[in-house]
Amino acid sequence: MMKMFVLILMVFSLPVPAVEMDKKKITLVYEVMPNPPFYLGEGPAIDWQKPGVTLELLKLLENKLNIQFEFKRRPWARGMREVKANVVDGIFHATFSEERLLSGVYPMKNSKLDSSRAIVHQSYFLYKHKDASIQWDGKSFTKINGSIGVVRGYVVVGYLKEMGIAVKEINSQLSGLRMLNAGRIVGLADIETVSDFQIKTHPNEFKDIVKVYPPLNQIPYYLVFSHKFVLENPDLTEAIWNTIKEIKSSPQYEQIVEKYL
Repeated sequence: MMKMFVLILMVFSLPVPAVEMDKKKITLVYEVMPNPPFYLGEGPAIDWQKPGVTLELLKLLENKLNIQFEFKRRPWARGMREVKANVVDGIFHATFSEERLLSGVYPMKNSKLDSSRAIVHQSYFLYKHKDASIQWDGKSFTKINGSIGVVRGYVVVGYLKEMGIAVKEINSQLSGLRMLNAGRIVGLADIETVSDFQIKTHPNEFKDIVKVYPPLNQIPYYLVFSHKFVLENPDLTEAIWNTIKEIKSSPQYEQIVEKYL
């Protein structure tokens, strides 16, 4: 009996493992088209051996804040609509515009946009057929004899319209590049990494497409949250944006970037 009593005492005196807190689940959407090196592939399945720089950054962030992201891919305009309707919690990579403040919440500091907490910076370039006359000198366009294609929902649509440029909204970079080849548009204004990827993927088809320097502009891109998510999780929202900034300045992030270069 004494031995049994001692055994029971020993069992109950063992340390009880701490119960892991349930991870907060956060649903994020991002574009269906690949944007190397930031996110790769086109389907819903993610190759976590090499998913892209942004996805690896967000996985690091999960571990730091005890959260769990669920990733869904959407055409860009649809993704923005889902954020505005509070169907999903957030979207990346989103550029800033006053109009988009109605759809989601950006990182702010003293009531101003805080670009230090952007998730990435990217450049827009003009692409054209090598024989097209259109020119860009860094400030204005000349010799335009048609419209410039832009993927529907991209912020550069407004940028070009403000300059008085005729814009043709298109569904994808691939269709835009094919329209250039066919002469249906005179230029394509697009994110450098996305169109460069399509040109490299289809070298024979797009051998006559050229990128015009300098870039149209360089823009910070953000992880934008729905109004509902921020209202319900104000501290967590700020922690996520702050941790993005922290990770991007770390040696670990540099190692991730180097892997894709």
